[in-house]
Amino acid sequence: MRRQAPASLSSSAARGVLWTGTGQVLRQLVQIGTSLVLVRLLLPEDFGLIGMAMFFVGIGQLLADFGMGAAIMHSRTDDRVILSSCFWLNFAVAGVLAVVLLVGAPLIAGFYKRSDLVPIVGALSLNLLLSGLLVIPGALLMRDMRFAVLARSQVLGSLVGAATAIAMAWRGFGAWALVAQPLCGAAATLSACTLAARWYPRFEFSWRKVEPLARFSAALLGTNLVGYMNRNADSLLVGRVLGAGPLGHYSMAIQLMLYPLQQVSSVFVRVLIPTLMHLRDELPRLRTAYLTAVGCIALVTFPVMGGLFAVADDFVQVAFGPAWSDMTSLVKILAWVGMFQSIGTTVGTLYLATGNPKLALRVTIIGAPVLIGGMAGGLPWGTVGVATGYAIANLSFAYYSFVTAFRLVGLRLPDAWRELAPPLGCTLAMIAVVMLASRALSPLDAPDRLAICVLLGILAYAVLTLFFNRARVLEVMTIVRSLRGKRDA
Repeated sequence: MRRQAPASLSSSAARGVLWTGTGQVLRQLVQIGTSLVLVRLLLPEDFGLIGMAMFFVGIGQLLADFGMGAAIMHSRTDDRVILSSCFWLNFAVAGVLAVVLLVGAPLIAGFYKRSDLVPIVGALSLNLLLSGLLVIPGALLMRDMRFAVLARSQVLGSLVGAATAIAMAWRGFGAWALVAQPLCGAAATLSACTLAARWYPRFEFSWRKVEPLARFSAALLGTNLVGYMNRNADSLLVGRVLGAGPLGHYSMAIQLMLYPLQQVSSVFVRVLIPTLMHLRDELPRLRTAYLTAVGCIALVTFPVMGGLFAVADDFVQVAFGPAWSDMTSLVKILAWVGMFQSIGTTVGTLYLATGNPKLALRVTIIGAPVLIGGMAGGLPWGTVGVATGYAIANLSFAYYSFVTAFRLVGLRLPDAWRELAPPLGCTLAMIAVVMLASRALSPLDAPDRLAICVLLGILAYAVLTLFFNRARVLEVMTIVRSLRGKRDA
């Protein structure tokens, strides 16, 4: 299989944003719809149980990936021996990790003092094998910028997982519905990506050829592992100290916070990685591409999370019901974290593009005690204390993280601030409008008040953006029109 050379890097990147964005929107709609159904069929404790198990499963998934996907994109190799060697290495690592997780299930259950976690962790260990098998086909599709195919495959996986989870929850399987969702979804995505990539491994292995990629991926793996601990230590602490019920509320609030990262930022990050790697010898173009992506991310994620903060009380009551009322304060706190993390997650692309995974690892290790310490320090005040500590620690460490990454490509903080100030200002003004409207509409029922406030917030942000961030809006519209013209042609 030979790589398809894109006719134009900029048009390929723009098409990538369009296709990946479309796929993410569809997946988000599926995820939101599924969550709203499942919270009515399952208990917060069911979500908490899965949150306990997924902390350790997530570590296994990172190890199963081994950073080989990014290494393949960075090397741009087509060598079949190298690709087959990477595949078998990933598969072997994933298999060993699945066995370790299966054998360690009783220890995990003992840590949380929940014996019902043993079969759940054992079943989820299969997800490590699926993750290991997906690495190479997925990396090849991303490297060749075949974002449309990748988006369709992921949407298919989301639909299959959602349908399975809802059917099982309806039939009374409880937490097992949440176990089946990622397994069935990953299997469907793997099948679609493998068929689309049209690449299959040969029975050959050469450590000599794969060693350079392994060295690159090892540093990246370390960064991802430490970063994972930084982001997920709160779930471990809440589950261990406060129990499955509070973890269920906390996990759902975290999911809402992660929506802008998963559904918007990840769109640009997936496209930025191969794009910036192509531009690593042209720093001015790289800086422009990065700042454009940051501006587009903020244009969408800032108002989404700001709006969620403004309508949190009514949103939780209407969407989740009385059983989830304890989640309201968490949503208000974590909305601000989600807003700024949607931008912070992009700095990793600069380390990858410039070939500096070891520096990324060092920065992540430095941040670990700050972030984990902030979460642990909030435990005496329950989930609200943990969320507050998480927010303060993230915002405190953001300056060092940005400055270190920006130095690699000659960026300055004022450059990024010029991109972020307009959407941030418009978002703050929108929040004020929505909160004043919500207070004025207090005699109305929660569903009616929520609907009016959401529509008013959209209108307010749109008007403010057209006045104060018109250039970014026009740029996005130009890209969309050019892509539509190419599609029609």
